[in-house]
Amino acid sequence: MSALQTAFVSILSVLLVSVVLFAVYAVRGALLIRSSAADGGWIGRIGRTRDRDVQRWAFVAHRVTGMAIFAFLTLHIFDVALLAVSSSRFDNVHRLYGTAPMRVFESLLCMAILFHTFNGLRLVLLDVADVGVVTARRLLNGSVALTIVLGALTSVVILRPAI
Repeated sequence: MSALQTAFVSILSVLLVSVVLFAVYAVRGALLIRSSAADGGWIGRIGRTRDRDVQRWAFVAHRVTGMAIFAFLTLHIFDVALLAVSSSRFDNVHRLYGTAPMRVFESLLCMAILFHTFNGLRLVLLDVADVGVVTARRLLNGSVALTIVLGALTSVVILRPAI
């Protein structure tokens, strides 16, 4: 592994640890401040405590996936910028994307992007329309189902060369 590849993996590792720490912080906050998620806004319109709990965890997952996407995009801007410096350095770093661990990471990243997208569209709809408990639950179930189905399909495509 070249020095540039080692630097890339090191920075990626730091970003992954940061995302995990952020996830721990977000989950801890959701567990400690149970009542705040139900105060006002669209969550207050949704209904029962159980539904609020599900909505709160969807919100936590939305925040964590958003942080993960942002962290990777930040790194990706720098690794693509290597092309302006040297095409050989760019190729050197991008050889890592063909390895099995990076393909697994890309599959997880794709699932995070899918969930964040579908859940974000659901949140926009909840903000725009005054939907009831049943519709809110169905929208969340649909977001999760689309994420699982499309994530599995894209994972097959991403992981096929590594298997």
